[in-house]
Amino acid sequence: MGKLNHFFNLLIINRCVICGNILTEQTQSYAVCSECELKQIRKNKHSCSVCGYPLISEAVKCIRCRDIDVNYISNRSLFLYSGDIQELLYQYKFKNRKNLSFYFAKYLSEIISLYYPESIIVPVPGRKIVKKNKGWEHIDLIANILKIKYKLPVQKILIRKGKKAQKTLSREERAENLQKNVRKKKKIKNLPKNVVLIDDVFTTGTTINECAGILKKAGVEKIFSLTIAID
Repeated sequence: MGKLNHFFNLLIINRCVICGNILTEQTQSYAVCSECELKQIRKNKHSCSVCGYPLISEAVKCIRCRDIDVNYISNRSLFLYSGDIQELLYQYKFKNRKNLSFYFAKYLSEIISLYYPESIIVPVPGRKIVKKNKGWEHIDLIANILKIKYKLPVQKILIRKGKKAQKTLSREERAENLQKNVRKKKKIKNLPKNVVLIDDVFTTGTTINECAGILKKAGVEKIFSLTIAID
């Protein structure tokens, strides 16, 4: 049975997560074939100056960002959280497709080098219980790849306690949960002037805003946000 499971695992790993086609040697490490990869590239469109959500009008801000104050300058997202991207994130976070971390890191590295060359990358901290149960945490793993493979400056400044997942909470509950459980690491004294927070999905913006608020209070001058997808 062990050999049979190993055989089926090899079949899964060597096939594109989206279409199921066999991957080439060049695309195996990303778990997505070249054709599907091209389909996911987000076209540059007019978007909200705060959260980055695509706009159909000529307005500067979307409805949800017009009446709120935020601690970050702006958010930029690689993709919209729908269709294949939603499935990719699901496979990555909940089905242990760890090689998708290289796929996401590739695009994040390009945007960071282009738009945030003077900023230090700070990953939004995940819950310790996730890393304890799985042995890895999805944003932490991507941050490591950005540092090791792409030689980008990464500093893990924030730490998170608590066991509640943000997706199960309302906007108000998310803010309260983060205020109680996210902290700056005490041992880190010299903070960078410019920071780009990275996370998986920008939904209400509460997570990014609370993390940015902690960094701002600690003395960081400019804080940007970069997420894989926006909902």
